[in-house]
Amino acid sequence: MLEVRGLSFSYGDFSIEKVTFEVGRGEVVILLGPNGSGKTTMLKAIYGLLKPKEKCVFIDGKDFHGLPIRERARLAGYVPQSHTPPFPYTVLEVVVTGLASQLGPFESPRNEHYEKALEKLRLLGLEDFKDRPYTQLSGGQMQLVLIARALIQEPRVLLLDEPTAHLDFKNQVKVLGIVRKLAQEGISAIITLHDPNLASIYSDRIALVKEGKIMAIGRPHEVLREKTLRDVYGVPVCVIEFNGFRLILPRTEVIL
Repeated sequence: MLEVRGLSFSYGDFSIEKVTFEVGRGEVVILLGPNGSGKTTMLKAIYGLLKPKEKCVFIDGKDFHGLPIRERARLAGYVPQSHTPPFPYTVLEVVVTGLASQLGPFESPRNEHYEKALEKLRLLGLEDFKDRPYTQLSGGQMQLVLIARALIQEPRVLLLDEPTAHLDFKNQVKVLGIVRKLAQEGISAIITLHDPNLASIYSDRIALVKEGKIMAIGRPHEVLREKTLRDVYGVPVCVIEFNGFRLILPRTEVIL
């Protein structure tokens, strides 16, 4: 289990204040909110790219940020919104870079590392792209390669920052569907999104984020309510129940 206990972080005039929640094994928790609400800052602080002042992130009771980097890499994998390598690496090489923290300073990847990378590409349906330059892929393919790079660490938790931000509808569905499949295999996930409809479909629980605070957290039907969403997004919405899901639409007076 991953536990976030009172996470606080600030820079300039923006701050994250006393964020507390937990993620169970195989659970998908989505941090949902508008642009600039603090979702990415929370995710980076949880992973340790930003450094909270106090101990606040625990995996199975261990202080995650206090662990050696090699052990941290085995526990959690981070998938950024985008990634541009300094050299035109092949897809296979990009995935192997996920093992950098587990290799010595002068150690080169071995055959077994490339085999492991190929296994992760096969899992995500990208085996045929292994020799293609990473920079020549589509946005959806790039995102799947970054997930493979995180998975090669065999983490127990995945943290994904806006994985659908620049993707078309097909690739949004594909990427989030793969995350759900991984969750069924026991990998926990924290995802930042700004689309409440995607969050409704692909989450176990949703944390609504506004101005660096979690305004509500719970199952989609508990938090995706008209008043709460209006308070978070600043626009009136209509919530429609359909096939067990909640669909969020803007009210027509906003469109007109």
